[in-house]
Amino acid sequence: MTYLPPFNKIKARVHIANEKGELTVNASYEEFRGMLSAVLSVIEVDEPWYLAKYPDVVEGIKAGKVRSAQDHFVHNGYFEGRLPFAIKVDERWYLTQNPAVADQIRSGLLESGQQHFDHDGYREGRLPFPL
Repeated sequence: MTYLPPFNKIKARVHIANEKGELTVNASYEEFRGMLSAVLSVIEVDEPWYLAKYPDVVEGIKAGKVRSAQDHFVHNGYFEGRLPFAIKVDERWYLTQNPAVADQIRSGLLESGQQHFDHDGYREGRLPFPL
């Protein structure tokens, strides 16, 4: 990470109110996406990996609709549930935390926790390893 947008710049994009002594934050959907994109812009996308995993992005680049893997991830990919780089799953931990996934592996429906995470787990908000 080489840059992180300062909090005051992100805060300037939202509406802050005091409701019953508690600060609340409201933003339009576009303002919210803009804030997330500002934060996402510091994520280093593994360009070769991303392009190999998402061939539609390669086509978008060739067609001039997308500037780069980085640009795609920041403005579209994250919001579509795409990963910016390969994330290695701690198999033992993942299967302990997700017993239904372990059951699917035992029954032959899945090969591994990694496969589940790559195809569904990330978009479902499952952690690949303990934080």
